[in-house]
Amino acid sequence: MSTKDDMSRKIMRWALAIAFVFGAGLFTSQAQDEPSLFAVVDFMKVEAGDEGKYVDLEQKVWKPIHQERINQGEIIGWVLYRIHYTGADDEYNFVTVALFDDPAKLEHTFSVDMEKVHPDADLDELFEETMDSRQLVRQVLIRRVGAVYPEGGPGNFKYIQVNSMKVKPGHGGAYVNNEMNVWRPVHQELINADTRSGWSLWQSVYPFGESLPFDYVTVDYFADFSKLGAADVYGAFENAHAGKDIDMLMQETNESRSHVRAELWEVLDSVWKE
Repeated sequence: MSTKDDMSRKIMRWALAIAFVFGAGLFTSQAQDEPSLFAVVDFMKVEAGDEGKYVDLEQKVWKPIHQERINQGEIIGWVLYRIHYTGADDEYNFVTVALFDDPAKLEHTFSVDMEKVHPDADLDELFEETMDSRQLVRQVLIRRVGAVYPEGGPGNFKYIQVNSMKVKPGHGGAYVNNEMNVWRPVHQELINADTRSGWSLWQSVYPFGESLPFDYVTVDYFADFSKLGAADVYGAFENAHAGKDIDMLMQETNESRSHVRAELWEVLDSVWKE
């Protein structure tokens, strides 16, 4: 095997491991250079056989409600995801994400008049059907620290790879700096090569504490399934950091965090502010 092939394999392994920060500065970022963006993420467990019923309720009942939330300026987007490669013992298999562009709006995150959206519906019955179709197992609040997208944003992405990271004690600043200064330029090169539709770094706000399994999440956006694994990460790294010691950068990355989990999420539906 050639030296270049060996290095390519090494970088690919590290890139897969790079993919929500805890602490007192919950609404200020060490490295934030993006407009404020917060996400309320709901993790759902849907039992086998109920998937169709659950998705149908999200699309026919709740999607119009989230559209009204957008119309009222409460949120700027909502996405329904299905988690791929899950089984009966997995904690969750669907996720919904509501996006906010102002932390002040997080005090009251749901103020829509549902009767306005569904004037002829039995709302109690809709709530009961929703509760029967899934279990809300967890909710988290995260905020975006940084991102890189093609011009106009990530566009009509179909898949995201969600990478959960646990920062080693005392390495929070080093980790964020590494993601922003080492890996963000690499993802920009991958976007330029049309093998990514975007990349973003998110920090967990609530809940937080040492007992939680992860602190940060990075998100890789893909236009379709064929883009998964298609990236020339070695070439992107060389273009982004020509002449730099790649092994040293890899070591700095490894010393700042542990990779906890990578998941593949598929977009099933969404609504966005125009």
